[in-house]
Amino acid sequence: MLQAYSSDLDVAANAAFPFNNVTLDKGCSETLSAPASIQLNKRGVYLVEVDGFATPADATLVTAQLYVNGIAQP
Repeated sequence: MLQAYSSDLDVAANAAFPFNNVTLDKGCSETLSAPASIQLNKRGVYLVEVDGFATPADATLVTAQLYVNGIAQP
């Protein structure tokens, strides 16, 4: 299990979210391979949770997209 996060971070439009902190790294099924990429090293079913928001002053829509081998997933 890997838990990675960033806080108080401004991300430009259409940019990847960088993960600046790893709080839990247990096992070898996944690794933080780049600041904005998590590599899944074994086949399986994975739970991916995202908690992100824009500040009330910003009031913009926040979206996220999961990619597998460079292909956007529904």
